[in-house]
Amino acid sequence: MFAPGDSEFAGSAVDYRAGLGSAELSALKSALDRLIAASDGVADAVTRHDRPGLESRNEQADALVDEVNRLTAALSDEDRALLGPAGVTALCQRLAAGARRNAYLIEHAWATDAALMRLIMGLGTGGSDGAVEGYSTNPGPTCVDREA
Repeated sequence: MFAPGDSEFAGSAVDYRAGLGSAELSALKSALDRLIAASDGVADAVTRHDRPGLESRNEQADALVDEVNRLTAALSDEDRALLGPAGVTALCQRLAAGARRNAYLIEHAWATDAALMRLIMGLGTGGSDGAVEGYSTNPGPTCVDREA
């Protein structure tokens, strides 16, 4: 039997019972988890057209980005070597996917809003034949002239 720390892997093994990495690495993982939750909140707010919710989630995300930057700068070289096994890279991939999703949702909401504004603004203008023009102009009269 080996005494604690007396195996051939003692110098390179990580003690999984005590946690993976330092307190800074654990805090970084926690901050990334909260940032992912804030990103999901942004998606919810965009789909529900909840402007106050969107603003509060963006403020929360800004504060969390500052915290993640501070914690990343405080990591030791040993902690940086454990980013993959600790799951930090997977969290970053989830965060990147959430950012792409949010960009798509915001772009879609903006395009829908712009199309609605064009439609609303076009309702007040009249065409050459006196008919109200909508989203696109009519190619000609809609009635059939039976005398022709």
